[in-house]
Amino acid sequence: MRQPLFGRYRIHLDPLMVPIMVVTAAILVYGQIDPAPKKKRAMEDKKMTSLTREEITRRAARFGNPILTALQRPETNVEQIPTTFFTSGGIYRVSTRPPDRPRVYALGFWGTDGLEVLNNEPEHFFELASKSGLNLRSSGEYVAYVSAFFDVTRDFTGGIQILNSIQESWWLPSPSPEETRKKGEIIDKYTNVVEGPKLKDGFPATVILFVIRDRALLRMNAEVESNGRIRLNEEILEPEMPTVMLQ
Repeated sequence: MRQPLFGRYRIHLDPLMVPIMVVTAAILVYGQIDPAPKKKRAMEDKKMTSLTREEITRRAARFGNPILTALQRPETNVEQIPTTFFTSGGIYRVSTRPPDRPRVYALGFWGTDGLEVLNNEPEHFFELASKSGLNLRSSGEYVAYVSAFFDVTRDFTGGIQILNSIQESWWLPSPSPEETRKKGEIIDKYTNVVEGPKLKDGFPATVILFVIRDRALLRMNAEVESNGRIRLNEEILEPEMPTVMLQ
């Protein structure tokens, strides 16, 4: 049995251990096996509660036309909105297709029979949150929760645009010279101001968003209370943007 030297120390190696050490070293060098697998983030470990389309349609029977009728048509698109901040329950977006008039319905569900329309109904959204085990554990979940609130409580045909930068505003496709000039001024003014939604440091938990509503550029502070209710405080930055109306 060989006794290799490492500095001043002599290490005793069993002959069978040498090839094992060589193979292990090769695996680590070439990355075939991760010796310390990374833990999944909290968001990746969460599983959303889902319903079949048939179950959504059954629960929506009490709504009648036009929501029930839309769900019964195969061309209608039904998709689940990510709600990893709920431990149960969730939200579905129902989008009609031609020849029907384009409409988007947001439906919140919980329990064995709960289903409610969320469009234009902030109180229905908060009821959903209270019955779906709201659990906000990270800044990303606070942002996702507030963004979902704005998304699903909008009007059936329009709403607000949440911005990540001023450049992504929905500018007029054929602006006049004056509108073009104003667009340039606004971009210069707000390029380093407008940013994506983020959780403000400190307490209470407040998400800051920049949005366009009725062509006005707003800075919103959305304070999330412990029961999931959202208290809004807004500041008008530009009352008349050269952008399209969200209708």
